[in-house]
Order: sequence, then structure tokens, then C-alpha cells
Amino acid sequence: MKEYICYTKQGHWTFYADNDIEAMRLALFYCWRDNEDFDRVELGKYSHTYTLRICQIDKNNSIQTL
Repeated sequence: MKEYICYTKQGHWTFYADNDIEAMRLALFYCWRDNEDFDRVELGKYSHTYTLRICQIDKNNSIQTL
């Protein structure tokens, strides 16, 4: 299991998931359940840290972060 941090407009919290897809699923579920506004998920506080976000890609392949 990997440690992830979910950031919302209301704050942030730590949780654990097996992979990135499961981390996004859990983060979105907990935000929905607790009525929080999702911003991003980051892989824990280790050397290979990265951010997961939800993006919209239009017909011109232009990417907009939601």
C-alpha cells in the first residue's frame, strides 16, 4: 500500500491505496461523502512524489485542469 494525501478546499488528509486509480476513486468518494471540494491527490512524502488531478481535454487537445 502507498500513502497518498488528498487536498481539498477545506483542508487535506492522508489515506492509503494500492495504486493511483484506487487512490483517485477513494479520494473522490470521501470528498463526495464528506461534502468537500476535491483539488488534487499527491503520492505521500517520499522521494518519488507526484500529483494526480482531474483534467478536461477538448476537441483541440487543449487541457484544462478542473
